Amino acid sequence: MNFRTVDEFENFDFNEAHIGGIEVKSGHVFLYLDNVMISAKNSCNRDIREMRTNELVLKLQDGQITSFVKEGVKVYNADGVFQREIPDDIIPAEKYQETFEMLFDKYMLEAGIKKNDETAEKIYEFEIEYEEFSYLLVVKAAHDVEEWDKFMNK
Repeated sequence: MNFRTVDEFENFDFNEAHIGGIEVKSGHVFLYLDNVMISAKNSCNRDIREMRTNELVLKLQDGQITSFVKEGVKVYNADGVFQREIPDDIIPAEKYQETFEMLFDKYMLEAGIKKNDETAEKIYEFEIEYEEFSYLLVVKAAHDVEEWDKFMNK
C-alpha cells in the first residue's frame, strides 16, 4: 500500500462506503472498503480538497467486538398506522463470520468514533445497511490504521 495513516479515523468519511469484506484475525478487526472519502486535513492528502479512494483497508488494532446487533424496526402501514415492532437481535460471536459474509457488497450508513478520556479507549461504531434492516458493529480498539494505494477525484 502506498499510503498509511494511524489514528486519523476522523480524517475519513466512511458514510456510504462499499463493503468488500470484514474479518477478525490475529487480534485485529479488518474492514475492506471502497468509496471512502479522504478529508483535506488527512496527513497524506496533499491536495486542498476532499479526495476519494477504493480498496482501503481499515485495521482496528487489538480490536475486540463489543457489540454486533441487527437493529430492530417499527412497521407501519401505508396510512402511517403502527402495525408491529421487530426487536433488536444480538448476533452471537459464533455467527459473526456468517453475518460478515452476508454484509459483503453492502453499504455503510454511518461510521463514527468515541473516545473515553478516562481510559483512553476508542470505540468505533459502524452502521451497515442490509435490505430493510441495519446492523450496528461496535469495536473497541487501541488504534486505527488506514492503508490505500491511490487518491481519486470525488
